[in-house]
Amino acid sequence: MQAKFSSTRDMLDADGDTTMSLHSRTSTTTQRPEPGHPEHRCSPCPEKWKWYGDKCYQFYKESKSWQGCEYFCIAENSTMLKINTQEVLEFAMPQSYSEFFYSYWTGLSRSGIGKAWLWMDGAPYSSELFEIIIDITSLRNRDCVTILNGKAFSKDCRELRRCACERTAAAVRLQRLQGLSELGGGRW
Repeated sequence: MQAKFSSTRDMLDADGDTTMSLHSRTSTTTQRPEPGHPEHRCSPCPEKWKWYGDKCYQFYKESKSWQGCEYFCIAENSTMLKINTQEVLEFAMPQSYSEFFYSYWTGLSRSGIGKAWLWMDGAPYSSELFEIIIDITSLRNRDCVTILNGKAFSKDCRELRRCACERTAAAVRLQRLQGLSELGGGRW
């Protein structure tokens, strides 16, 4: 779960917020946005959303309760962040590094102490992917998971945290391939 980075600045985008411009590596039917142009015309994501794999991600600055973030993401035609693969883990955790200790709610919660951790879609949490740090000295319920500085923490769902949302990326068609004529190919 822990990742090492040379500096926090390396993880901030041009606006200085806590997002990074990482781009899809998994599809041959999509084009990567050009470096320095996160709103590339071929992006399958809405403006200011980050494209990674087959999803679009947005790490908002607004702070809300866990349920407030759930409603907020739904209003954005998305769901709360789900970290269920190593690839998503490696993308999402750097987003959680903050100089001011801002953390982000994920879509992971449980219905009480001793109950199973479940993602919003009902899928079970895998402890092999990352560990949830639980403060057992607190008397408050800690049934929702937030990410901060590359770690996952069990927190009171009523606490105010930033919202992290995800949605499926739209399909993108290539209009033309650069250099195709140089390779002896013709038009599509």
